[in-house]
Amino acid sequence: MRSVLTALGLVLASAMPAAAGHDSASPTEREDYPYLGVLRERLDEAAGDQRVVGLVAAVIEHGEPVFIYTHGETAAGSGETVTAETMFRAASVSKTFTGTLLGVLEAQGLVDMSAPVPVDVLQLRGDRQPTLEEIASHRTGLPPNAYDLDLEAGQAPDRIRMRLAGVDLLCPVGDCYTYQNVAFSALESVVEDATGTDFNTALREYLIEPLGLPAASVGTAALEASPSWARPHSGWRRTANTPGNPRTPYDSIPSASGLNLSLNDLIAWAQVQLGTAPGLDEAVRVRIHSPLTDTLRETRRLGRLRDRVDTTAYGLGWRIYEWGERTLVLHSGYLSGYGAQIVLEPETGFAFVALWNSDNRPAWWLWPTVMDLRTGDGPGDWIEEVMED
Repeated sequence: MRSVLTALGLVLASAMPAAAGHDSASPTEREDYPYLGVLRERLDEAAGDQRVVGLVAAVIEHGEPVFIYTHGETAAGSGETVTAETMFRAASVSKTFTGTLLGVLEAQGLVDMSAPVPVDVLQLRGDRQPTLEEIASHRTGLPPNAYDLDLEAGQAPDRIRMRLAGVDLLCPVGDCYTYQNVAFSALESVVEDATGTDFNTALREYLIEPLGLPAASVGTAALEASPSWARPHSGWRRTANTPGNPRTPYDSIPSASGLNLSLNDLIAWAQVQLGTAPGLDEAVRVRIHSPLTDTLRETRRLGRLRDRVDTTAYGLGWRIYEWGERTLVLHSGYLSGYGAQIVLEPETGFAFVALWNSDNRPAWWLWPTVMDLRTGDGPGDWIEEVMED
């Protein structure tokens, strides 16, 4: 069986930097997947927005990468082009790693996902403590993104978690979905107790190294030590692109937002999740991709995309969308000046992944564009609509 790195041979060999955009689909692959030609046009359209600084994306079909796209610079005006090896912040896509790590540890008998979280790590006002599974699937009952602003103001996560004991719940523990970052970070202590090492080391030893991810790392220091890394460009209404500082208070909760990934890493991660690259037992993949709670708030936020997706759920660190008769497993991530997407259709071996280093609107509509084009369910004009707004 080929290693992940061997399976990435196409990516490593063909992901050439390009200021105006580049894709690696061969003529044969274009015949097999004719939508890729239109996709490149859509990507060029998105990359043409003045607020898009650097953008990398890839399509996987039947478990293999068939299309690679790179555009722009690591920092505006630097002349250093982004490549498939350039490192970006993965933001909340990090939760997919934490959910997978928990699934692996559960399979090894090292954690009990039905056990309550220790009160010295997190305590809530409810009649009972949330279980590890409920924290990983955002069923604490806390208001959405509870105390994120305090984290952004520089307060320590463990101190913030203790204050959560005084927060009124929106529903009983386990009864509804409310997305969290600070509460989600309580899982780090559980992982550390189970593995006998710190959370970042556990990520490396149980996931990053065994799965052969090319360059994945955790935290800003590791990002800045990379040979090629993308600087953030913040501000949705900015009129000029100025590189910023990648350091963020969210470094203090790596389980929720700490990963750094290149496009090659994200492709490898998608292949592992699809089961077309080795390293993750099928039972674990089924476990982490299975819906645990309906996410009605998420469904309502989809706006006009509800014409395609009318049911959403959350599993262990993964979102689950029903796109018509198709089941998609996905997550997105945002930190000021960075964005990330991973969308999987495990049944067909399809994935779309993307990373970018600026606040911009078009990039967020790439994945429904790809889905429209490959399924024929729509014209794939989501980016055009955004740019006309």
